[in-house]
Amino acid sequence: MTEITFVALLFALVGVLYVGLGIPLLQRRIPPNRFYGSRTKKTLSDERIWYAVNRITGRDLIIGGVALVITAVGVHFFGQSLDPHHATMILLTMLVVSVIVMVINSLLAQRTM
Repeated sequence: MTEITFVALLFALVGVLYVGLGIPLLQRRIPPNRFYGSRTKKTLSDERIWYAVNRITGRDLIIGGVALVITAVGVHFFGQSLDPHHATMILLTMLVVSVIVMVINSLLAQRTM
């Protein structure tokens, strides 16, 4: 197994984990808690806000996870000529961007409530 294949597999697994964590949030199956979801004073203070914000967070987790898996598959199949550090940076950039988008959307959703 090449370094790029290993890194792509690792990031694909993180993407699958994101999707797995996002589905229950999107489906509003996770009640307010201090361990899982978008946990802020505002979301923990009102159940209606909790479910609305975490539905958006779940959607973003799923989208980010799918984007990460697609990027990992692309790096695996088309990036074998890349330096392993460059392949890792591509995947890490996708991961960081997805987290930033998720946080921004979560905070924006809280502001509208």
